[in-house]
Amino acid sequence: MSAETTAPAFEGWAILELMGHRVRPGRVSEVEIAASKMLRVDIPVGVGEDEYVTEYYGGASVYSLRPTSEDIARRMARDRFGADPRPVRPVDYRPAIAASDEAPEYDDVPEYEP
Repeated sequence: MSAETTAPAFEGWAILELMGHRVRPGRVSEVEIAASKMLRVDIPVGVGEDEYVTEYYGGASVYSLRPTSEDIARRMARDRFGADPRPVRPVDYRPAIAASDEAPEYDDVPEYEP
């Protein structure tokens, strides 16, 4: 296909469903990051026009995209997430070990003998 016959990328309000059973209602647009096409979804988190949480997803993770109205997307975001879809406390993948925390002793475990 030539550039003249390529359909324009979708941009608008939609309900984005992802593999892994995540649903993200918001304003969807196609962007390029690191030479890869990705979907950007701006999820409304407040009543103001500029209160959004932005997430990016690769095309392979998209299960479906359902265009909808802004009102429906905002209502679904409010009902699904409450005020904000971000986690209350970010996950610590490797908590720091305090100096007082030492590796446990295993002296009472018998040695394995084949």
